Amino acid sequence: MKSKKYTFFLLTLLLTAPLTGGIALKDGRWSDERYLPTLSVQEHYDRGCTSLSDKDYDTALTHFLVIVYHFLDSPFYPDAVFYAGQCSYYLHEYDIADKRFSYYLALPGQTRHFSKTFEYKYLIAEAYRKGARRHLLGKKRLPKIVLGREASIALYDEVIVAMAGQEVAAKALYGKAKVLRKKRDFKESIECLKTLTRRFPKTPLAREAYLLISKVYLQQGNLEAQNPDYLQLAQVNLEKMKVSFPTDEMLLDVEKNYLQMQEIHATSLYDTGRYYERKKKLHAATIYYIDAIKKYPETACALDCQTRLDAISDYFTKNAYSKN
Repeated sequence: MKSKKYTFFLLTLLLTAPLTGGIALKDGRWSDERYLPTLSVQEHYDRGCTSLSDKDYDTALTHFLVIVYHFLDSPFYPDAVFYAGQCSYYLHEYDIADKRFSYYLALPGQTRHFSKTFEYKYLIAEAYRKGARRHLLGKKRLPKIVLGREASIALYDEVIVAMAGQEVAAKALYGKAKVLRKKRDFKESIECLKTLTRRFPKTPLAREAYLLISKVYLQQGNLEAQNPDYLQLAQVNLEKMKVSFPTDEMLLDVEKNYLQMQEIHATSLYDTGRYYERKKKLHAATIYYIDAIKKYPETACALDCQTRLDAISDYFTKNAYSKN
């Protein structure tokens, strides 16, 4: 146990040491000289907690790191590790905070801050999803230039596994789905959202999931207008939402997305019909117009198809009349 704690102490020293600054040896242990003990462990802990409560995160972090570096066998040590992670989070040092939270979770028998730790991991994942960057090579001394999107997925997965059945797991599934959609990993994004609706069927996030699924299918439909599978899947999604949230206002948005997908497919048929019209293959054009009207009667494009059918009908009537 002491060896593990000392390894973490060395890691923390590397992460927090300035580019230029003093490293001091105290009682056989090296540390940044800023974190040499000047008070008893109890006093450092109390002052750290007071500073944390006052949102003076820099001061609080200093006191907690004194404990992390120099009081490894103290009963305050586990809490100091957790609170150091908390301070790092509020100082926007997300990758450093995550390392400290992970180390806290690895300490044997530490359950006091278990749920809170995963709530912070979720918040770190959200920060990465929204564009926060990580330190190069994970070291505080190096600049924040690494995008955190991939790291966010790993963090979401930690939360989903550890907090299964809790609201934060639902949030993690939703956040992960958004990241995957951004990466255009549409299949995995939808799987996350479907998992959310199965595990948390009546929660507000479930209805958000149904709406996001409809948006992903719409995005896929725009990319592959000739593929009717997405439209069928979107219809299934719509029907499931009608069962789970029959009076929810958000249902209207899902219906609009489904209708928009129908419009995409109807337009594809219409465009094909127009192509054959320009080629003077009117019978072929007629087939596509009729197909669009039959399959997607509620779309605006169906009216355009009917207009073209009327024009073709007039053409045939005039030609037949002129021949007579």
